[in-house]
Amino acid sequence: MKFQLIEDWTHQTMFLGKTITKTLYEKGSIFEPNKDGKYEITQPTGEISLFSLEDIKSLDFLQEIVEKQENDFEIIIEEIPEDDDILVRNWRIQLDVKTTRKKLKEVQRIIEEYVKPILN
Repeated sequence: MKFQLIEDWTHQTMFLGKTITKTLYEKGSIFEPNKDGKYEITQPTGEISLFSLEDIKSLDFLQEIVEKQENDFEIIIEEIPEDDDILVRNWRIQLDVKTTRKKLKEVQRIIEEYVKPILN
């Protein structure tokens, strides 16, 4: 699992009465586990600390990155009845023509006379 910082990770120290803030990791930094499954975090002193997944999840300034896998796909299986040829459904028949209005009315008359009875 990968995690991303939602804000800068800073460390404050006092030196001679002056507060010094050092940014350890900037917002957007990504943390991913090493080969042993531990998360390596470099401390302000330069030491590397190893954190478990549970430790990382408990930090409120990190959010888990959910990665979409490339092979994610959706399968839709629909059973087609054997009598699909006689199944009644809504269908659309569309005809685009270039003609006059008079001829269009003739086509409409023919459709109503010959095709409509077939569809009923």
